Amino acid sequence: MSNKSKKKQEQEQAPTDVSIYIAALSVNFRPAANPAETTHWFSTDEVLAAIRDIDPSANISREQVFSALRDAGYDFCNRPGSHGLLLRWMFREKS
Repeated sequence: MSNKSKKKQEQEQAPTDVSIYIAALSVNFRPAANPAETTHWFSTDEVLAAIRDIDPSANISREQVFSALRDAGYDFCNRPGSHGLLLRWMFREKS
């Protein structure tokens, strides 16, 4: 395999920087401190799907989304009153 082919393959497989997408989310949302102030509940898969809707070539894993949201100060919990255990990220819409 030529060096050009190796570089191209490495670029295609390189993980995408998730922080730019989390920064874009943070334009309209901020981390909610608790369930009572949460205006929007999103799953990790929903956040990942939104990123892939914008950038279908994004090489991002669920683990990267999880870590990036935690690093940005977002927290998760089970929605109050829900039946079963379904953890969601807590977002508060900026006014």
